[in-house]
Amino acid sequence: MAAAISAPDMIVRRRSFIDVLMSVMTKPAEGRCWGQPLANRKAEPALNEAEQRRRIVILTAHAFLRGYRKASVHFIASHWAEQGHEVHFLTIGHSWLTLLKDRPRFRALSQDQANRFHTIDTNLRAGAYLPPLHAFSSSNRFLNAANAVLFRLYGSYLPRFARRIISNADLVLAESGSALAFFGQIKKLNPKARTLYFCRDLLRSIGAAPVLQDIQATEIGRFDAVCVPSERLGALLPHGGRVRVIPQGVDAALFDREQPSPYRPGTRNAISIGNMLFDQASVAAMATAAPDVNFHVFGAAWSGWAPPNVVIYGEKDFESIVPYLQHADFGIAPYRLTENEVYLAESSLKLAQYSYCGLPILLPDLVPFARANGIAYCLDGEAAWREKIDAALAMQRSPVFRDGIMTWDEVARQTLSAAFEPL
Repeated sequence: MAAAISAPDMIVRRRSFIDVLMSVMTKPAEGRCWGQPLANRKAEPALNEAEQRRRIVILTAHAFLRGYRKASVHFIASHWAEQGHEVHFLTIGHSWLTLLKDRPRFRALSQDQANRFHTIDTNLRAGAYLPPLHAFSSSNRFLNAANAVLFRLYGSYLPRFARRIISNADLVLAESGSALAFFGQIKKLNPKARTLYFCRDLLRSIGAAPVLQDIQATEIGRFDAVCVPSERLGALLPHGGRVRVIPQGVDAALFDREQPSPYRPGTRNAISIGNMLFDQASVAAMATAAPDVNFHVFGAAWSGWAPPNVVIYGEKDFESIVPYLQHADFGIAPYRLTENEVYLAESSLKLAQYSYCGLPILLPDLVPFARANGIAYCLDGEAAWREKIDAALAMQRSPVFRDGIMTWDEVARQTLSAAFEPL
């Protein structure tokens, strides 16, 4: 008589089948495990004697791809690698469904990172979990009802290439959003690893599914640390987390490098970067009020007709945007926000970058911005756009605007220290 198959054996066989399916869908995975040398790799940065080399895994919906925008999690990952830690950047929240929404992104991920890790730089490798389907947040209430099951099912499994590195990690970082669905799986795979909740946004502000908000409320106390860039954001999170406030940083070396201006000589230029809560109507109103100023919009989608002095670039790699920031006449932070989203003022990456470049900034009056380079406009019904723009054009640049802004190297060190504080 054939031996009975136990439940654990069934789980192993189910996972083996899925792993085989994933390997068929993609190119062969790189076989390197923790500690194995990479061919032709650069000399690794030396750690301070007081520091310990950590094996770090980052779960995020962001992709580490050339030509795409960088968020704070990219800078943190890069600087941890530069500091000598071994970093694996794992993209989740994508699948074959991504073909329908963002074909170029899916193709870029599939080329080198589909269900395997690809070397980005010394100590830094990036990979993407790309199953046939994935759970995603939606404004549709019927889909959100189904998401209560779909997200938990999606988060209950990770392919072999991801399981291996999580099982051997010293620290696993989960960014706010879809990565929360995998928290239970992370703890199961490696209960001894430190866990860090890298919270950059209020989940309801970014339209996260209710089930993700429930997971956050339930599990926040199980994370070893919760890092936020804003005291206001920390105060709005569910109770029970070990919250540490660490502000956003800037890539000082990149911004301090002199680069030629991309603008035509004699022109006046304003810049807007990012797509978070983008207020297209306000930018259009500015452009209409100041036809002699060119408005350069990076990262945000534009719907319908645009004034002729608005230039839409779409999503670009961060390095290519820096010269536009360095040589702009002023920056714009066109947030369409509510009282519950004011925390964005403290956590805004673009405000730090504008200020580091010494730019005057046009921003909504709802934002409590304390630096001297802020020029507030009425979020609803601004009647003096030309006067606001003229004030920005007349303001002198000043290095004082950058006082107190941290570098990403400092932010990375403080974040790692927070994750390994004694419990």
